[in-house]
Amino acid sequence: MFTRVLRQSFQRQEGQALVMAALMVLVMSIAVITTVNIGHTVHERVRLQNTADAAAYSMAAMEARAFNFYAYANRTQVSHYVSAMMWQSLLSLIYFAEAFVTDIYGFMRTINPCAGDASGPFWTVACLALENLVPYLGQILKVIDQFMNVFKQLIQGFQTVLRTLNPDKLIGRLVIPTHRVLNGVMFFASQSVMASTLTHVAQTTDTVIFANDKNVDPKLGQLAAGALSLCLFDQAHFREAGTSPLDVDKGGVGRNPFTPIDPTKWRHAEKEARAKRAMATITNGTRYGCDAGGGACPEGFITSRKVGDLIPLPDGLGVIRDLLNSDIDTPIFSFAKYGQTRFLTTNNPNAAKIRKVNKPYDPRNTIRDWNDGIEPTLGALAQGDNLGSDDLYWIKFGPANFPGLRNPLACRDSDNPRECWGDPRKGYKEGKSDYLTFKHPTKTSIWAMNESEDSYEHGGVHWRVHHTTLPVGDTWKRVYSPRGPESEIGVHREEVCALEIAGLCPPLAPKLDVFTANVMPAEDGNHPWKGIVPFMHFEPGQYGDTCGGAADAENAAERYKHDFNQPSTWVALHKTPEQVTNAGGTDYAGTGSNAPALLNDEGKVQWRFSAKTPTLEMQNKRMKFLSAIEGLNVVSRGQTYYHRPGNWAEHPNFFNPYWRPRLASVYQGRHSMPFVGQMMDKLPGALKDMPQKVITH
Repeated sequence: MFTRVLRQSFQRQEGQALVMAALMVLVMSIAVITTVNIGHTVHERVRLQNTADAAAYSMAAMEARAFNFYAYANRTQVSHYVSAMMWQSLLSLIYFAEAFVTDIYGFMRTINPCAGDASGPFWTVACLALENLVPYLGQILKVIDQFMNVFKQLIQGFQTVLRTLNPDKLIGRLVIPTHRVLNGVMFFASQSVMASTLTHVAQTTDTVIFANDKNVDPKLGQLAAGALSLCLFDQAHFREAGTSPLDVDKGGVGRNPFTPIDPTKWRHAEKEARAKRAMATITNGTRYGCDAGGGACPEGFITSRKVGDLIPLPDGLGVIRDLLNSDIDTPIFSFAKYGQTRFLTTNNPNAAKIRKVNKPYDPRNTIRDWNDGIEPTLGALAQGDNLGSDDLYWIKFGPANFPGLRNPLACRDSDNPRECWGDPRKGYKEGKSDYLTFKHPTKTSIWAMNESEDSYEHGGVHWRVHHTTLPVGDTWKRVYSPRGPESEIGVHREEVCALEIAGLCPPLAPKLDVFTANVMPAEDGNHPWKGIVPFMHFEPGQYGDTCGGAADAENAAERYKHDFNQPSTWVALHKTPEQVTNAGGTDYAGTGSNAPALLNDEGKVQWRFSAKTPTLEMQNKRMKFLSAIEGLNVVSRGQTYYHRPGNWAEHPNFFNPYWRPRLASVYQGRHSMPFVGQMMDKLPGALKDMPQKVITH
């Protein structure tokens, strides 16, 4: 029985399909596993690309933050320069006030020689005769004499306070230089931000990469992509203005923030001069220390210190303000007041030009010059090597000349200003080739100069009232002491010929005493100005090649190849087949390990149907990049770009905080990679579109 059952079981056919079914299950399992692996690989490819995008964008964001910080730091530097101008304007106004009230007293002393002690034999006899012959004249002269004595005492009190407090020394040597020190601190802060950004760019923000995918080792990409990003970041910096990340020759991030940009560089072709001109031009264009239209600190305090600007009048009296700001020029009386402070270029002026008081009396005022000494002439595009202030004024009664007579109350523009109230030399040398309207008026004025201008203790020159003694704590190179009976208050007496013939004074011609404020150049060492502090400036010049050579000073960077020197950030990431499995256990939770899809630790399936042993490789070990690197490879490009909202045409700069990050096309940035862009451009027509199709991001 048992034998029969066993024999029948061998004769049945029902179980033959089981073998095929088992094989089909194996094939289907392998297909499912392969599909899972492909899906996982695609997922890993997308995640790796997202990681690269995040890193590239993060680097661009860091650069944008650095550039925006530069902008705020540079704006702060401009505000400090404007504040320094305001302090120097205040000094100039204070010493103008001293000169003006002293001139007023000298004017009264000139037109009333009989008040006080009459000078000279002519007026001694004439005053005595007038007092005895003209009724009540003696009493009138006594009243005038008393008024002048009171006015003189007020002037003496004002001068005593001024010379004791000596604000010229306090503000000129301490307050104004402090603003340069603060600017040095701002440049140091910019250097620190640059150094921090440099670290992030050099490391291709590996912290971002690690946060996104702990299985990626970015060191290989750092060697190439990080170096390229560093170079492009470096090329956005104008080295001559301050420094750049890779500027080893000039000290790199360690450049002394208190050493000025070379004041001796002034020519148009010198990039240091161009850098200084950028900062100085913006500063000169921002010279508004106050926002008010009037009041104690008017808007034009730095740019236009006219009488109407200085008197706090309400808006309803604007007509009076305009009248006071206008020059008074009539046959009977002439008066004008000007005032301005601004940056100047080196040697414009130097100490020799501004202290020129020997004959011909020809000092040089360059504050209002259209000629800044640069060829070709660039007008008011000064470089900030010197800082000048002037407060000019003049007073005239009657015409300068009567027929055959010299009017001592109205100087000609060719007369020695020591004989005049204020400085009437506006328009001097009219008609000559070197004619400039305000070339020669210098009373009163302050010229803060750099160390190359040969001024005493590098402290500039100050046109101010000279006394017989120096202010408290001052040491001057030379003192032009006043002469005459009023010298104790800084009034100088000069004898003026009343009758000139052919420009000469005959031996017996009468002479009159003219009393004026003794305003002369003082080299007191109180006005040092080292020049423009280094600052971060954007490089607009076209480089010959990426990461090679210097920028072209004459041609701006093109949009097509160099994106106007707006830097790109590159990230190249690689993930080996072993890293794609995301092995690592709980330390890498959330990364999506595909180890189960490999069937075993080796990731291989083997079976034998014959003498050969076929092997199915479950890991992705195909050659992916230039047939040399296994696994997944991605490239991403970020860009730091400049855009003022509503204006795409504005050039990139480090003065406005409008820098932003973005992801950019890898293909469009091909010219920023050495040789890659050139090779792509040289492909024949049929192949030109291939790189763009291959590089999809």
